[in-house]
Amino acid sequence: MYISIKKHILSRAILSVAIIKIIAALIEGAIRIFLSSNSSDSPSMLDSMLWTCQIISSMLQILLIFIIFYLSWKKLWHYMNLVPKDDQNEIGLLQQEYLGKNLATLSANSVSRLLQLWAVIFICAELIYDFTSIMYRRFIAILMSLFDQASDLTDSTFILLYNMTHGFKYIEILVAILLGIVMTGIFLNDKYLKIASLIILILFLLSFSILQMQTVYLMGHEIGIVWTSIIYHFTETLGLILLSAYLAKRYKGL
Repeated sequence: MYISIKKHILSRAILSVAIIKIIAALIEGAIRIFLSSNSSDSPSMLDSMLWTCQIISSMLQILLIFIIFYLSWKKLWHYMNLVPKDDQNEIGLLQQEYLGKNLATLSANSVSRLLQLWAVIFICAELIYDFTSIMYRRFIAILMSLFDQASDLTDSTFILLYNMTHGFKYIEILVAILLGIVMTGIFLNDKYLKIASLIILILFLLSFSILQMQTVYLMGHEIGIVWTSIIYHFTETLGLILLSAYLAKRYKGL
């Protein structure tokens, strides 16, 4: 069976996650600016206060994402349970016959599968991000100690190594999000979603292999811009907002 074309359950769930991630990024950015030390030459990830804030933020995001998709799934099944389960297939055939242009793009069962897929992707991606952040923080701490001991190693060498390895922190979770977009594109037979995923992946790989980290100064703080990080965070925030808007506008009841 199909639900009303006015019920945009999946796109609203994705939009809610994007908003949460934007709010979290703004809060973390503000904390990073106001609590980081002006005199510190080490990366901000080695700051214990900032690191604690990042972990707390990540745990809260996982909890909120779980709540969002649980409530979305519960709402979807509330609509489905209005019709006895044994009659849902017959109701779906009748809806296809009589609703015509007013029929939702996907059946309720397909929307349910996509909800489960995106819930797993968002939660697992955040958990992987925490794990890779822990391991990468250890790597940077070891790298810093090696640079302190070796007088012939320059800051430019450290920046080069930092930039070359930083992409490993994001590539798995970016691929997970892109996989969600591709699977949604497969459900909808939408070539544009597949092409957009491929373009983002290519840009990430090019920035990983070619672009160097840029250094800017903001409010007396030295900030390194790593392009792999920019592409990932753009995808999980503004990219998800664009995806949500695209799904809601192009497809009925999604």
